[in-house]
Formats: sequence, C-alpha cells, structure tokens
Amino acid sequence: MTDRTLDEARLRPPLRDGLSRRSRSVAREGLGRASAVLVPLFERDGEAHLWLVRRAKGMRDHSGQVAFPGGKHDAGDESLLATALREAEEEVALRTEDIDVLGALDDLVTITGYVITPYVGWVRAGYVPVPNAGEVDRVFAAPLRAFFEQPSGVFPRIGWSVDGEFVWGATAAIVRGLVAVIRETQDTQ
Repeated sequence: MTDRTLDEARLRPPLRDGLSRRSRSVAREGLGRASAVLVPLFERDGEAHLWLVRRAKGMRDHSGQVAFPGGKHDAGDESLLATALREAEEEVALRTEDIDVLGALDDLVTITGYVITPYVGWVRAGYVPVPNAGEVDRVFAAPLRAFFEQPSGVFPRIGWSVDGEFVWGATAAIVRGLVAVIRETQDTQ
C-alpha cells in the first residue's frame, strides 16, 4: 500500500472491481447461523472512513461490542445482502437507496455460532446515522487509515483502538479482510 490518502475517487472504483474479480470464500452450509453485515464506507474531509456501532448493553448476543450494522438472516429476507441492508436501516437508519453496494468479502465463521457474510457499500455524502437505542448505544466514524496500522492487544482481544472504542473479534477480522482487498487493488494501480 502506498502512502497516498484513500479518498472516494482513489478507493471506490478499484475496490468495486477488485471485489467483483476475486474468488470469495463461502462457508459451507451448517457451520453456523446465517447472518450478514454492511461494511459502510464514506468520505469525510477527503479521506475514507467506516461507520461502526457499539451494540447496546443487554442485547442477547454481542452486547457492548463494536460491530458493523447487521444481524441474523430472517426467513423474509430474499438474500444475505437483503439481510445486511435491512439491518443497516433498522440499526442506524441507513436506507438502501443511500448505499452503493460494491461487493462481498469472504464469509467469516465465528466462535459464537454465526456465519457472517460482509457486504461492502459506499454511503452517500451527507448521511447522518440515527441509532436505534434498542440495538445500538453509539455510532461512530473510524478513519480507514487507522486499520492499516498494526493491531494491538493480547489474544483473543487483538484489534485497534479507534475513537475511544476497541475494534476486535469478528469485526476486526472483517476489517483485516477489507484492508487485504484494498491493498491488492491499490498495488495494481
């Protein structure tokens, strides 16, 4: 990866292309409960950022953890992408029409019994998150460049400190996958 700042123009088109050309790792059926998340990218002050949430305390699963908007696949969802988009709207009021879906990252099988399919999307300028208090304590913007640094911590809590939060676990694994794809697309430019 070069030292160039990753802005929308430099990141969005090659990332879309890179995600469409790569062979995605798909978990086999039965490894866990199907779920999906949206990895929402956007530009602020000429630099790419990610929207992240801190799950509400008291939630049955992953209470108080930093995550991407997302959740379990419901029978009414026509696809895992539909799950990610529905959950993003429910959790942070991010409407489908405000997202340009760039593609999917590799499936992630968690130790908590889920198979997460992450979808990368570019969020329109001007979007302001509105957290659903029943599911989300906080929504925050993390500069993408922070995740190009070495993670820190002690196993199993290895990750990044960003904006007073600690990004670790499945969320950190998804970020590592995103960074790997970005490195590949940027190295070919």
